Parts: sequence; C-alpha cells; structure tokens
Amino acid sequence: YGQGGGYGQGGGYGQGGGYPYGAPHQQSVPQWMTPHGHHGRGLPSVERKATELRRMGALGAAAKGAPKPSLPSRPGISGGKAPPAAPPTLKPKRDAGNATEVPKKDKKVGGVQNVVVTPLSHWECSTLRAADALNARKNHVTSRSNGDISYIYLEDMEQMGEGSSNSFDDFAAQFYPAIRKAGLIIDVRRNSGGNIDTWILERLRRVAWMFNTERSGPGDTTMQYAFMGKVAVLVDEMTSSDAEIFAAGIQRLGLGKVIGMRSWGGAVGYSSNPELALVDGSGFTIPSFGPYAGDRWMIEQQGVVPDIVVENPPVASFNGHDAQLDAAIDHLLEEIAQVKGDEVIPAKPKYPDWSFDREVCKSGGDGSKRSRDARALVMGTTKVDAEEVVA
Repeated sequence: YGQGGGYGQGGGYGQGGGYPYGAPHQQSVPQWMTPHGHHGRGLPSVERKATELRRMGALGAAAKGAPKPSLPSRPGISGGKAPPAAPPTLKPKRDAGNATEVPKKDKKVGGVQNVVVTPLSHWECSTLRAADALNARKNHVTSRSNGDISYIYLEDMEQMGEGSSNSFDDFAAQFYPAIRKAGLIIDVRRNSGGNIDTWILERLRRVAWMFNTERSGPGDTTMQYAFMGKVAVLVDEMTSSDAEIFAAGIQRLGLGKVIGMRSWGGAVGYSSNPELALVDGSGFTIPSFGPYAGDRWMIEQQGVVPDIVVENPPVASFNGHDAQLDAAIDHLLEEIAQVKGDEVIPAKPKYPDWSFDREVCKSGGDGSKRSRDARALVMGTTKVDAEEVVA
C-alpha cells in the first residue's frame, strides 16, 4: 500500500490517487478514489453525491446578483435618477463547490444580469463521472437482458465507520430491489476488500423451501428475501483481500460462477492495531492469520482462478467495451433459458375444503370431503364412486 493509504502514490490506483484516465464514461471500471486513499461510497452513495452536486449547481445558477442601487438621500431632491451602480467588488474564486459571482463589466450577457460559476474539484468531477459509468453499466445489463438480470457493484467490502465506505448499505440498496430477478451480476473488480464477505454470502445462501400466501395477492418465501435466480461474480487482477474470499466462497458453496481474470492473491489478514508507523512516514503490518479449506491454503499468492476466464484488453476497454461484463450477461442468459421461471414464486395450490359437517363428525369423520363422501356412500344419499372413496 503506497503513500496516502491506497495502492500507489497519492492513495489511489496509479500515480496521483486515481484510476488511469481515458474516456471516463467508457471505462469498464470507474475512477473514483476519494482524497487521502479512502474509497468512495458505492453506487447509491455516489448517486446521492452526484445529485447533491447538481443541486448545488442549480442553486448557484439561481443565486441573486449584487443588490440593486437605491436612490441617494439628498435634501430637497426627489424623483431623481439613481447614479450608475459601482461594479461589484466580489472577485472570482477558485474554491470548489462555492458559487462565485463573476463581475459584469458591460451590458447583460445573453440576457443574464449576473453569471454564477460553481467550479467542481477533481474529486467531485470524478464522482460524477463514476456515477455515470455505473449507471451506464446497469443500463447495459438491463437492456441486454430485457430486465431479467440486475447488476450490483461493490468497490470494497468495508463496514460503516469513520473514514471507510458503507458497503453494507451499498449492497442492500442494490440487492433487495433485485430479489426477484432471474439473474444477478455482482461486480467486485478493483475491490480493495474489507470484512463483510460472510454477511453477503449468508444472504445469497438463503433457500426458498416454503412459501406463505394470503387469500389475495402473491405469495412469498418463508425464508425472507431468499434469492432464487442465478448468480455470476466479476473479478479482475485488482480484486483483493476480502473480495477474493467472497469470490472463493461463491465457488466453493456452489452459488454461481466467477468470471474475469485471476485475482490479486492476498488474503492473509491482521488483527488488533498492527499498522506500525516509521519515522519516514511509511509503515508496516504484521500478518496474523490466513484462510484454508480442506487440505490446502487459500488465495494467498495464488488468487482466485475464475471459472470462466475473460480478459478486458486495455484498448478495447478505453473504447467502451467490457468483455467481462458481456460474458457474465451471456452466461446468465444461457442458464436462465434452461430453467426459466425458477426465480418466480410458485402459484398457490387449490384451496382445500375444510368446511365443518356436524353429521360427519357425529359418525366419526373428521369433516373432510373424503369423510363426507364415505358417509354419503354408506347412507346411500348420493351416488359416489366407492373406489375413489377407498383411495
């Protein structure tokens, strides 16, 4: 981990703390590292930030200009014209996010009395581009699958807390609205890890084994929010730490297929407070524990090998192509076609006849239709198929 708390100098992937640049709206992975090496806030949080930034811009555009000059107070003079107003003394600023009035030297420009500029910082621009990139991928998945597949992106596996993102909320906000989709793509590419893999795996492992329903309306699973569709997970060379454990869990638990490139290969963790600082500003950590399954160690220095290997060439990615995402869509569409309807809550069975019959109960029956038919057969009050009653 480089200076600033992230991969590479400046706290982000690559020099300067951000993802490698290109056409941001075309990149398969967004460039959205926050200052000082902390990650952003996931799709819902980024969208909220983007909305707030646009709202700030709208407020700036509607901001009032300098106050109109008033008539001077002169004894014995009334109804005179106001002297020319002095030009505003407010000078343009370069503070990101602050609405700044630009002095008007001459007449109105385009019919607008005052021009208000709201500059955005590099990070704010990256946040807006990241939100657009995420929405573009979600729309691509929805369009190609005709709405049958949903897309979830997690940039890390962090819990709530100071200085970390809120991946609990990020996953929940994207997962639960898609609970009845036929397929689900979970993208953990460039995910720097954390420790919520078990929380996500537990939700994906829920099994819909029984259903409840009322007289009207559809039924639902008794194991609440059990996902019944197909799952695919996207990984790449920078999927690391807890994101790798999550992908390995998907494979070993048989929850779905992992698609992409072999992951980073680092799952030995540390506990307590082992980040020890040195006098030159650097630091080191002490490895404390490592994962294993069966008779072999997991992940460390080998990564997670995907079930379906797909590479995203740099030039193609720069030009807006995402072969890994398209491969996940193709895979899920093929699986869904084979078991179409498995994600749908099954129809309720025919309601039984549990009505009460006093005479049947008096004769020892349990009140069911079979008991009533048996009594009718014995009494000869109606024509009943004896073989059917015996059966």
